[in-house]
Amino acid sequence: MSPLGYAFFRAPGPDAVRAAFDAGPALHDPAAAFEVLHPADADPGDVLELLDELVRTRPDADLVDRTVWPSAERPHCFEIPGDPWTTGPWAHQLTAATRDLLATTPARTLLALRPHRRTPPAPALAALPALTPLARRAATAGEHLYYWLAAPPAE
Repeated sequence: MSPLGYAFFRAPGPDAVRAAFDAGPALHDPAAAFEVLHPADADPGDVLELLDELVRTRPDADLVDRTVWPSAERPHCFEIPGDPWTTGPWAHQLTAATRDLLATTPARTLLALRPHRRTPPAPALAALPALTPLARRAATAGEHLYYWLAAPPAE
């Protein structure tokens, strides 16, 4: 199986994301409509674990604000073939606290994060400082940061 596709991107809001995804190409790669960062060689779970560790430094801060894609409510709790909640892709809006922490945290602090007191893989550590400029531009423009994940194609 191919690895998961994932990216971080900035956008004005959930309506802009839904409109771009409804239009087509951005659904399969948000770079078709938005400024995107595809962290090279970093496992998505490792990067999200680091982001979660960063956000935990703030009281009552969560990593994800809401899921914006699939745009329909999840109507059930079990898998149905063809259901977008099962097949993806998925896009999650990160909280403003996550965006702002990424925008303002010095690289040396990001590189020192140690979830569960273990050293994360180097590509995941390198992804956070790479996200900082994207987070700054999103904050400056009053935009949100999003996390996009696509399931690998079926073989």
